[in-house]
Amino acid sequence: MSGGAEWLRASGERATIRAPADGSSVGDVRSATEGDVREAVAAARSALLTWARTPPHARARILGDAAAAIEANAEELARLHARESGKVIAQARREVVGAADLLRADATTGRFADGRVLPTGAVPGTEHDLAWVERVPLGVVACVIPFNFPVELTVVKAGAAIAAGNVAIVKPPPQNPLATLRAVELLVEAGLPSGVLQAVPGGAQVGAALCASPGVDAVSLTGSVGAGVAVARSTAHLLRPLHLELGGNGAAVVLDDADADLVVAEVVRGRLLMNGQACAATKRLVVVRSVADALVGRIDEALARVRVGDPLDEASEVGPLIDEGAATRVEAQVRRAEEQGAKRIRGSGRARDAWFEPTLLTGVPPSSDVAVDDEIFGPVLAVIPVEDDEEAVEVVNRSRLGLTAAVFSGNTRRALAIADRLAVGGVVINGSNNYRPPVVPFGGVGMAGTGREGIGYTYEELTRTRFTVLRGVRRPTGDAEVDR
Repeated sequence: MSGGAEWLRASGERATIRAPADGSSVGDVRSATEGDVREAVAAARSALLTWARTPPHARARILGDAAAAIEANAEELARLHARESGKVIAQARREVVGAADLLRADATTGRFADGRVLPTGAVPGTEHDLAWVERVPLGVVACVIPFNFPVELTVVKAGAAIAAGNVAIVKPPPQNPLATLRAVELLVEAGLPSGVLQAVPGGAQVGAALCASPGVDAVSLTGSVGAGVAVARSTAHLLRPLHLELGGNGAAVVLDDADADLVVAEVVRGRLLMNGQACAATKRLVVVRSVADALVGRIDEALARVRVGDPLDEASEVGPLIDEGAATRVEAQVRRAEEQGAKRIRGSGRARDAWFEPTLLTGVPPSSDVAVDDEIFGPVLAVIPVEDDEEAVEVVNRSRLGLTAAVFSGNTRRALAIADRLAVGGVVINGSNNYRPPVVPFGGVGMAGTGREGIGYTYEELTRTRFTVLRGVRRPTGDAEVDR
């Protein structure tokens, strides 16, 4: 992709983007240099004041046009996404179409966001004042995008930021930047003024330079725990607002009165989304021991029917991982789990280029790495038997990656009693914990990150409150006749 467009700051080395399915070339892109990052930040700061003062209805109109452009180019974007990331085409298509819907929702949120009048009469000495509070933009927002949901999360972050009057600089994922860059291009072409939305492609060095730039006012990052910690350290001296959605070692608790058919369908679906590379995927299955063996057998049968194949094949349900290194890491994690007592009953356990077969581990000890904080980003399900409800809660809460969890039970009160004790950002009862419709405040606790994403929630994260006061403008009681 050419670096000539003013929104694309990239003058460094050119890299070829290869399809993880077969290694073929998908396209190429230049990386940004530190000089490109500085230019992007300078252009963003120059555009900020005008964009922040642009009427919300005008910002919303442009975002609405951008949503229409994404829809019109949905198949192109979906196929590009599927080729360069390995996400199966059906899922890639849903992501792109969903991104257009999200953009319209962001536009509406920004258009109709309101403030409130403060109750100054509640405090002696301020009863004659008129005070109100409104939400105002943070400024220049750095948006660091992950490889697994790049089109959707570009809209979630940059779309909400722009709707609120911020300007945004997007750092696409280095493994698969092309769909992200195309989405940014469509937004810019819809009518965004120069400098309001830009992209700086590249790896970790580019991301670090962007996030630590003194001209950036806030960072919104989705990525690994390590990436989040690195950004927090590098920006600590700036006291910069950080919006971090990091890892998750999602758990589904299965009680002895659960509907087994429902559990199998939801757990398999929740684990294999984006080839097992989703933050909220069901990575740990915490099962009451009396039903564990029967459930494992049924999950094994379900996994045997999963279609693994070419991401562009409409019938495929699982494709390759993002790259060969990712598959190699998953292989090492599976081996370590076996060394610590787990038994592998499905999957070869071996990486083949970027491919890794759906894998089932059973008898996983609660103290093993994968049962705690070793998040497997691949199609591997770890079954952890427990004695009772109490131990199930203990196992779930042992992980610091508290993003989402699920509880399966035929007894709603019993399920709610467990859900209330789980240290996670969200709990689903009788459904996959891999649950992220845009109406929920998605985010975790502990090392899973800070802040929440979703319609309205991202908007709040990327704005701040500001109060304004008119002193002494309210008529004192008894000083004049009441207007009639």
